Amino acid sequence: MGEGRNVYREVKDRAVIRTEDVYQMATEEGVAGYSDTLLAVVANFKNSGAPEGFNAQSMVGKSKRGEVALRLFAVVDPETETFQRVGFKSRGCLAMTACASMVSMMLEGLTLDEALDITHEDVAQRLDGVPAGKSYTAYFAAEAARALVGDYLVRQGAGTRELDARVACEASGVPCVMAEHCSLRDARLELLLQEARQR
Repeated sequence: MGEGRNVYREVKDRAVIRTEDVYQMATEEGVAGYSDTLLAVVANFKNSGAPEGFNAQSMVGKSKRGEVALRLFAVVDPETETFQRVGFKSRGCLAMTACASMVSMMLEGLTLDEALDITHEDVAQRLDGVPAGKSYTAYFAAEAARALVGDYLVRQGAGTRELDARVACEASGVPCVMAEHCSLRDARLELLLQEARQR
């Protein structure tokens, strides 16, 4: 009997996260380019989900060629305007999960104004870098922090003038152009429409 065709093929082990709060859409082809710190954050996150009593939330992401997005939820102390607890949900890749978890940890204990100083470089640095092809995930995380501040202010009754003064939005800036979806942009448009109707 001759040799038959070998139809059995080993499939590479691909870790995929599927939880209530984290949905890894992309099947990773290994972890080349991911730092040990980033992988440790993904393996050990404990800050997923919406904390009880949250009074601010945000969402930033994109849907083209697969959904990559994060949502942040926070409990903000109205007296001190300080983030007490922050949680996240994410969809996409390992880098998105790591950036969402990291920015949530970075926000806790900060005031609204301090949170606005978080940059994509800060998020990436805390993770010892993100892969070159996934740099947008750090931008999304920093933008989600800004959107979280904006959402809190709008819930407290801020109009477009106060929102523009505290959380300036640069429509042609890199983060805004990268993000197909942004809850801060949506809130700003909604406020503009409400204010136009009231005139």
